[in-house]
Amino acid sequence: MAGEPAPTPAGAAAEPEAGAEAERLLALAESELSAGRLRTARKHARRAALLDPASPRAALLATAANVLVADASSHYAVLLLPDDDSASPLSGSALRRHFKSLVKSLRVHPDAAAASPAVAAAVEEALGRAAEAYEALTAPAPALATFWTACAGCRLLHEFERRYVGYRLMCPSCHRTFLAAEVPPPPEAGPPTPALPPPPAKKPKTEKPEMTLAEMQLQLAKKRGAKAPKSSSRGQAEEEDGEEAEAENNHSDLMAVVDSDFYNFDADRGERCFKRGQLWALYGDDDGMPRHYVLVEGVLRGSRFRIQIRWLDGEEGKPCGQFKVGRAETLHSVNVFSHLLACERVAREVYRVYPRKASVWAFHGDQASIAGRGKYEIVMFLSGYSEQCGASFGYLEKVEGFRSIFKRRDVGAHAVQSLQKGDIGVLSHQIPAKKVSKGEGSALPPGDCWELDPASLPPELLRLEPPRK
Repeated sequence: MAGEPAPTPAGAAAEPEAGAEAERLLALAESELSAGRLRTARKHARRAALLDPASPRAALLATAANVLVADASSHYAVLLLPDDDSASPLSGSALRRHFKSLVKSLRVHPDAAAASPAVAAAVEEALGRAAEAYEALTAPAPALATFWTACAGCRLLHEFERRYVGYRLMCPSCHRTFLAAEVPPPPEAGPPTPALPPPPAKKPKTEKPEMTLAEMQLQLAKKRGAKAPKSSSRGQAEEEDGEEAEAENNHSDLMAVVDSDFYNFDADRGERCFKRGQLWALYGDDDGMPRHYVLVEGVLRGSRFRIQIRWLDGEEGKPCGQFKVGRAETLHSVNVFSHLLACERVAREVYRVYPRKASVWAFHGDQASIAGRGKYEIVMFLSGYSEQCGASFGYLEKVEGFRSIFKRRDVGAHAVQSLQKGDIGVLSHQIPAKKVSKGEGSALPPGDCWELDPASLPPELLRLEPPRK
């Protein structure tokens, strides 16, 4: 009909209403931002951005609020990136592109900054947090955390990564094994290296064999991008040992201290071998022989292996007799353990340890060796020990051409010796041993042979002697 207004489309009326609502929400967001209520400001800014997706002001407020409410302890969260283990980490170039895009979205027009100082301050703070998070993620890795240790025999100082504290090592100079305990650095060592951050929570659990000092020094030098370090008096010898280790170990970072000839004794003391209630022999700090005993209280297997133990206290310096359960402690490495202990429980927390039939032990010798340490005699017990009758044993000797293969020294009635109660003090420590099975064409001599654990043998017995002519 003439004179009546033309009908208005429904969408045309809705658009001004949506724009007005978006402006109202943005005003509320700015007000909440000024009051420091960041989460409420973010909620209003998000609703405004939904109503008016083309509004740069709404996108700016929402982005700034997201950065400000993010967990400050997570660099990825501050940069508005996924912060979970299932997401693949961004490459360096992808992270840089994302950071530039975030900075671009936080740019404020000068007119808008003048109109709302609160918005300008919030955006500036968000930019600062994002820049700090990006710098933290792209900063170079910290220097290696190291410690100094000294060989218990020759007292030569060595520097290694801190994760090897408590490992059992072999000195390339005097060939003695010892536990790597931290000692003060030499005066010329300089300031200590800053500590490394803790390992990731999902670190894969692996059982790594031990390393010689020279191998560990070589590995440490590789990570620093320098040549292998040299010790003050024996540097040349250690560098040569390190080069030999690298040539023999091209496909592995770690290798055993001394390889056994046939049997892998390390398999008997891996992390999976420990159970509650077991008794174990541990290596000592003086000469590295297994003279300490512990009771396993519990085993915690996770990202980091931990074993709760209680020490067995007996007569000082004697590996046999009665032992009472003592103080508790938590250990973090299997490298200090030697072998399962065969013993008799005589009370609730009291155990009796004596040689058993077919067990191999080291006797203290009367003569001093060239290195100044007591010389050992290796024996095998032919009967179990009792306080009334003692025990019978026979001497063992090393088989030529092998590191850790032994046989009976003599055969016959005259070769059987007797150990009485008053002779217990001659015992030094038990040595894990396995009888060697010989196939056709074996290079071993006739008769029974046993392989002894190299980690429980004195260094002088591990040297390969040329065959006698």
